[in-house]
Amino acid sequence: MTRQLLLLHALVSSVLLAAASGSYAQNVDCRSCHVRGSKSGAADFSKVYANVASHHPVDINYPLGSGAELYFHQPDMRHDDVTFFDKNDNGQPDSDEIQLFNINGTAKITCSTCHRSHGASRLPANAPREAYLRVTVNGSALCSNCHNK
Repeated sequence: MTRQLLLLHALVSSVLLAAASGSYAQNVDCRSCHVRGSKSGAADFSKVYANVASHHPVDINYPLGSGAELYFHQPDMRHDDVTFFDKNDNGQPDSDEIQLFNINGTAKITCSTCHRSHGASRLPANAPREAYLRVTVNGSALCSNCHNK
């Protein structure tokens, strides 16, 4: 499949998933819109993407299973398309819970793992930057959702 076809498939799947559940984040590579010159009119995050020291690596596998729990907390729930830390034990991936996206059966860290993306929990355009995080960074709360040490 071509990259464009894969992006289109991911976009359609995530829109349907978000519409059906009302709380799932969209599993779309943010760089498909949030780049310089994008026809979508989305904010340009090119400088953020270029400065890898300013954010967590994305598009990497989350360590699951035996031995991984030494350094990484293991998620509470897994659905077909998302694996997540279910803070409120409701069995649903809520917008304030860390979410990993299952791509080809593998839980992956994406932009939407830590950031609220478009969908049912859309934020106003003038929302403060931290409002887009699923969990506050205060006291390393965001990091400690996944990392033990």
